[in-house]
Amino acid sequence: MMQTDELSKILGYEPGREQRLIIMRYARDHNLTPPEAAQKFAMPNMLFENEDGTFEFEGENLTPEQLNAKYPYYKFVLIRS
Repeated sequence: MMQTDELSKILGYEPGREQRLIIMRYARDHNLTPPEAAQKFAMPNMLFENEDGTFEFEGENLTPEQLNAKYPYYKFVLIRS
């Protein structure tokens, strides 16, 4: 079973016992990995664009492509102004 803190990072909140069970059942029923299933229930991370066109996430400045490659199970809302 997936570690709770990994699940919390993907979801954006601490899941309860029932929520974890729902995610695991969803993964089983739809032939997904637990992180892929958790993504379906995740809250998006809102990131603001830096002057150089990158976005800061977890202490790193990354392009949108790098974000998607490094964090494939996360949802991002990229805000440009």
